[in-house]
Parts: sequence; structure tokens; C-alpha cells
Amino acid sequence: MEQNLKLLLKEIDECYSLAEKELLEKQNIESVEFKIRQELSNLVGGLDSQILLLKFKKLNGGLRSQLKSGFHNISTTKSKLENWRVLINEILDFLKASTKTFKNRLEKEGLFIESRSKKDSDLHLIIGQKDGKPDKAHIVLDEKTGDIRVEDNQLEPLELVQKIESIITLSDGKKIKITREAIEEVIE
Repeated sequence: MEQNLKLLLKEIDECYSLAEKELLEKQNIESVEFKIRQELSNLVGGLDSQILLLKFKKLNGGLRSQLKSGFHNISTTKSKLENWRVLINEILDFLKASTKTFKNRLEKEGLFIESRSKKDSDLHLIIGQKDGKPDKAHIVLDEKTGDIRVEDNQLEPLELVQKIESIITLSDGKKIKITREAIEEVIE
């Protein structure tokens, strides 16, 4: 997620560089703006920030000025891309803060969580206490079958945490939460 956002920022910078030399064509600006709209529409719904969602909706739904064909300068380019750049940076800051908050909560609980996976392989989720004891929960999400299992000779995850949830995002953007107790649609 962060990597995709950083790639978008890099594309904006490349547009700015070409625009400073007045070598940026209309289709380049429109292509980058389209990518930004597409990437952020897939991302902002999953963030726990109403403000970022509303900012995206405002930028995405606002009036769009049509560019003339040909080459464009830096001021025209910034008028199309700078607000997107600001929003992407705000989202990156939000993600950093969320990660820190999550890590702080784990620290407070005395827990660690690790995720390990190789390309085209099972995902291993390891949950343990930071007290140095070797006991830990080792959960494996099978890549081929989708099965979730607890590795032999390991603690049950619920001995360490209250519950484990999975959220599936469908192609239409709907989210479905899955726990041991229920399968339900997530209403945001």
C-alpha cells in the first residue's frame, strides 16, 4: 500500500520535472491523474479516517478542467496534480501514525506479532508474549486452500488474544468480516 502511494508520488515528480521544461503532454497528466484516482478509490475506504475519505471524495468528484492538447508547463501541471500530492502525503502520514499506534498497543499488552511469507507460499502469523518465553501461537493461512490452521505444539491463538478476524474486500468494494463466530458484511 505504502509502496504504491510512493510510486504515485514519484510519477507526480516526474510530471513536474517534464513540465518545468514544458515537455509534459496532456495524455501524461491525464494518465497519472487516472492512476491516482483509481489507486486511492481502492484504498481510502479501508482507512479509518472519515476526513481522508471526504477529502478524496471532494477531489474525485469536483469539477475537472479540461486540458488543451499539446505540452503543459509547471503551473498547469500543479493545478491538476498538487492537491492529489498533498492528499497522498496525508494518507502516508496517517498510515505511519496508525502503525505506531498499533505497535504501542501491542507493547502495552506485552505482545508481538510477526508475519512471514514467501512468494506464492503460505502466510505464517506468529503471536507471542514479549516476556522471553518460547510459547507462541503460530497460525498458518494456506495459500492454495485458504484454510487457517494452528501449527502443532503451539499455543491456541485465543490464549493470547481475544479474537482473530479476517476482512475480505469484494471487487465491488463491499467488505465481509469473518470470525470464528460469524460471517457478516462490514458497514462503514
